[in-house]
Amino acid sequence: MPTHLRDATYAVVDVETTGFDRTRDRVVEVACVLVRRGTRVRAFSSLVDPGRPIPARATEVHGIGDADVAGAPSMAEVAPLLRRLCSGAIVVAHNAGFDRGFLPMLDGRPNLCTLRLARHLLPELRSHANQALRAALDVQLPGDLGEAHRASSDAHVTAAVLEILLRRYLALGHPADCDALLAFAESKITFPRFPFGRHRNVPLPQVPADYLEWMLRADDPPFDDDIRATVTSELSRRRGGGHQARKAV
Repeated sequence: MPTHLRDATYAVVDVETTGFDRTRDRVVEVACVLVRRGTRVRAFSSLVDPGRPIPARATEVHGIGDADVAGAPSMAEVAPLLRRLCSGAIVVAHNAGFDRGFLPMLDGRPNLCTLRLARHLLPELRSHANQALRAALDVQLPGDLGEAHRASSDAHVTAAVLEILLRRYLALGHPADCDALLAFAESKITFPRFPFGRHRNVPLPQVPADYLEWMLRADDPPFDDDIRATVTSELSRRRGGGHQARKAV
């Protein structure tokens, strides 16, 4: 992997699936966009036969039905091409844990999540979803790339968002080093607002203390490390400032 992040090749991937469970669900469409020095040098997309019926609830999201994938290649047939495309590249995805979970043939390659990168670099935004970033950053795509929630369109949006985020990362004075970039993206995130739940989009200082304390104790749902780090930091700030825990009304 090149040292300078501008010398790296980024393989931006996206999948559409039959559902969210990587152990039971399957890919119905996959796309990969290769980016070098800020230029998209190659793009690939393919419908994929999942080998099982596509649930209606999934078709409602991405518009892909059983008739669309009839005769399409299987994931086993597409996998060798994806491996070749991503060889020597940093694999990029938005909410990378989801996409990479359905692309085990890319395991072992460097991984960059634009969702995490955006949360670090654009904390003022209330949503860091791909389409929210597309609107906030005024990403323009050619009309022939299709609608949101199709693999090719979403991969091109992610590629454009990546380029903007890399410029912002460098402008803020972060090291222009690939390893430093990957470590920065994976480092803990402290949210100014929670992106979900009863107090969604409420500024963190206004969230009741007993709700924060409950979040630290909760096992169902299990909150991720970033949420727990945010809660711990906020409670520590309040205690250090002499704030008393308040019961929610």
